[in-house]
Amino acid sequence: MRIEALTLPARDLAAQRTFYGDVLGLPVETDEVDALSLRAGSTLLRFLAGEPGGPCHFAFNVPQDRFAGARAWLEERAPLLADPAGETSFHSESWNADMVYFRDADGNILELIARHTLPTPPGTGFGVADLLCVSELGLVVPDVPRAVRELQHHLGLPVYREGSPTFTPLGDEEGLLIVVQVGRGWFPVGDPARPLSFHLQGRNGDHSFDLKEHP
Repeated sequence: MRIEALTLPARDLAAQRTFYGDVLGLPVETDEVDALSLRAGSTLLRFLAGEPGGPCHFAFNVPQDRFAGARAWLEERAPLLADPAGETSFHSESWNADMVYFRDADGNILELIARHTLPTPPGTGFGVADLLCVSELGLVVPDVPRAVRELQHHLGLPVYREGSPTFTPLGDEEGLLIVVQVGRGWFPVGDPARPLSFHLQGRNGDHSFDLKEHP
């Protein structure tokens, strides 16, 4: 599954423009009074002026052999989020991945994730061009098992790794919907998950789809 475009509301579009365009250095594709589009690898990331709700959670894939470089690159640009024990780098055995988290100007919880099950792209070092794609979006719902059934029926996405009544990822390493229950804490900081508006344009194999939410 691939996330080809993701559109999110921004409470302070000017601040998001500064964070994504100037601080992170994502290439700007369009810049208007009430809308901003940037390129994050294979994903078009859009922000529209509006009330975001949230916080939103989404993740960028980074090359699996360059996690240390990705962390160092990020640490020069944004404070890293820590868990209650003070850790700021995380490894998941079940997902075979390393992760680091941070916030954008609106307080959304973002993640760089190196998935060791994916092929290694060519290159050395780490820069903004090594943000390969948006690979996760948190989808906040009142009933996770019901939402999972509906998404599987309409989109044909498989459950990825483990699932539970409050947390179930759908898709694969290149694109995941992280379906979570309202109020569940986002890792690593525990902010309660709240529904938010978004528009995701994706592709599952040969089939394209649109997924929209307007709480």
